Amino acid sequence: GRHGGGHLGEDTSFRWQCVEQPIGKLLFRRFLEGAPGLAAAGALWAELEAYERCEEAERSGAAAALRGRFFTPGGAEHCGFLSAAATAPRAGEAPP
Repeated sequence: GRHGGGHLGEDTSFRWQCVEQPIGKLLFRRFLEGAPGLAAAGALWAELEAYERCEEAERSGAAAALRGRFFTPGGAEHCGFLSAAATAPRAGEAPP
């Protein structure tokens, strides 16, 4: 199919249905917000998108706030389901 393929050319990938399609994205976000234990994942997704829109000068502070809120045990919305590789700072960034 055109985007990873599925039955009759329909794409069934997560990226296509829940990230690239506005209605799919909205519905998936609402699912995360309403599911116990998944609300932090929805909040993280929203904050990561906001981070991507930040001015370069604001990124260091925004990254530190994200690490403290979502990646640090005891953070306000710690996402303990993330792997250590997913939460590790990139080269050149300060560790949490």
